[in-house]
Amino acid sequence: MTMPKRLIAPVLAVASVTVVASMIFTAAPALAASTAKAALNEVLAHAKKWQADAVLTHVSTLTAKADGTARSWLYTVYSPKLKKSAIATARNLEVDLEEVGRNTSVDPLAGDFMDSDKALDAARKAGLKASADGIGLGLTTFGQATGKPRVYWTVTVMDDTAISSVTLDPKDGTLIKRDNVKLK
Repeated sequence: MTMPKRLIAPVLAVASVTVVASMIFTAAPALAASTAKAALNEVLAHAKKWQADAVLTHVSTLTAKADGTARSWLYTVYSPKLKKSAIATARNLEVDLEEVGRNTSVDPLAGDFMDSDKALDAARKAGLKASADGIGLGLTTFGQATGKPRVYWTVTVMDDTAISSVTLDPKDGTLIKRDNVKLK
């Protein structure tokens, strides 16, 4: 059965409108937000491909959501043999690694650490008001100059009037210190 010629144009017009409308009104897929540990195995695999002796030295985001997830995380890895660092960026659990010309952190993140969602929960228990998006989370080693380097989670929030942060034990979330800086 063939379609009469007089119906071809109207049918094509309706089909075109339907396709365009579905493109306009179909919601774009949400970008996957993840915790700091969600992409860790993939990051470490990329790091080992870059340099077999690479170690994780830093984890951070400036765009965490109120649930402790973020659409992108930065992981610094360091090769003691090369004395070079690389930054692995995990976006939507996809990892891109790029060697950098500076070594900002060279001490490995020793031991296990709680994930970012648990760190944010611990920060709230410690009194940090972190209810909006745009929360800074960083896992790094401090205290190298004292000869007693130690890993900490730092959780930071900022608004028009202040910057507030807490430094936490990375394993159990115990409050180590609180900082508040008034901007006005």
